[in-house]
Amino acid sequence: MKTVAAFFLAILASGVSAEELPDLVPLSSGNFEKREDSQKAVNDWVIANHETAKKVLLKEYLKTDDPEVRVRLVPLLERSYFKPKGYVGIIMSPQIKDPKARPPGQGLQAREYYGVLITKVFPKTPAELSGLKKDDIILKIDDWEVGGGSDLTSQVAMQIQKNPPRTPIDLQVKRGNETISIQLKLGILPTPSERVRDMPRATFGVRSSSTLEVFEQMKEFRNWLEGEIDKERKNLIADRRL
Repeated sequence: MKTVAAFFLAILASGVSAEELPDLVPLSSGNFEKREDSQKAVNDWVIANHETAKKVLLKEYLKTDDPEVRVRLVPLLERSYFKPKGYVGIIMSPQIKDPKARPPGQGLQAREYYGVLITKVFPKTPAELSGLKKDDIILKIDDWEVGGGSDLTSQVAMQIQKNPPRTPIDLQVKRGNETISIQLKLGILPTPSERVRDMPRATFGVRSSSTLEVFEQMKEFRNWLEGEIDKERKNLIADRRL
């Protein structure tokens, strides 16, 4: 609870208002940089005011006739729809403990895994800032030892995402022949649409639980927004009949 409070106090201290939604007019500015700056300002406001942001932004989205504003509000609505969760900024795969150690006639599911191999570190993320590198193997997250079956990456993701943004965590990492400790402060998990955009093309056909979850979340958000738009249309028709 203290960590959550500290996170939101830190954002408020940065100058983002806890009450007033930033002006949305610059979202349709003729200047690209102004549009980008405006969207970032609203995004920061959403994070700082997550409990009320969805309702406020939806109202603005439904009442505006400006197509540029609408387009830019969609990812902000998606940000407001999902609860902020912790984020490291890596792509990982389970590390096989012993490729030969599996019961006869059984597939990959029967193999035992230890740690997760980092296959990519995204730039400007907590992972890069903390010094994590490609080919590092994460062995431990705080007191939780990384090990288990082929769904290990999903377990690791859950272990990280159960923490709110800005939570400090300790990692035990194997790098070459050394085992080192790395401390980092979690960032904010990208929205499902952002995560799909950053996925390697090779993962699109892989039906892992984490990949399926992201696409299901995107579908959930789209269904919610389409439902709200449909309700607004019905309300307008009812008003005209009156």
